[in-house]
Amino acid sequence: MRWTLRISFLLFLAWAFFMVSPFLALYDLGRAIEAKDLGRISERVNFSALRTSLSRQILGEYLKDQDLEGAERNLAADAGSVALNPFIEQLVTPQALVDLFARGSFGQAAGRGASGTALPPRLDTGSVEEAWKTFIFSESQGFRSVTIPLPIDQPKDKQFRITMRLSNMAWRLTGIELPAPLREELIKRAAVAAR
Repeated sequence: MRWTLRISFLLFLAWAFFMVSPFLALYDLGRAIEAKDLGRISERVNFSALRTSLSRQILGEYLKDQDLEGAERNLAADAGSVALNPFIEQLVTPQALVDLFARGSFGQAAGRGASGTALPPRLDTGSVEEAWKTFIFSESQGFRSVTIPLPIDQPKDKQFRITMRLSNMAWRLTGIELPAPLREELIKRAAVAAR
């Protein structure tokens, strides 16, 4: 009986640590961004997945307004991703992430200065209550992926949705769903850059 309780307790501790670990990784990323430690940022971010995430959002939002169907839409998406690639490359760097998390915009990383279209997503929690809300409102996609809305006290259309994914025993940033105003600003900037 004692062994059953001990094993159950150890399993509970392991489960609790696993549930908290993506938030600890996000906190560590926040500390690296605050310190502008580009090496540590690079360790905590999957830049290839982040590039795909941003491309889908910008291109998807742009194509939503176009009157395309089937093969035309696929062809436009392929051509658009090729045209957007140099622009997206500027957004997916450690320095661009520092700008994004400090100002709520990509700032100088992708051209002209930004007007601060969104509140920056704070990666550190100010209180236990805020940490608890962040944990409660996060969405788990299985055991390997968690989406965390930030800042938690803002409406959904003004929140960044940070996706952390478990890969090789470490949680890494793999996606950032941008708030609507910032997405619209990037679509305009991408159109200018593609010319």
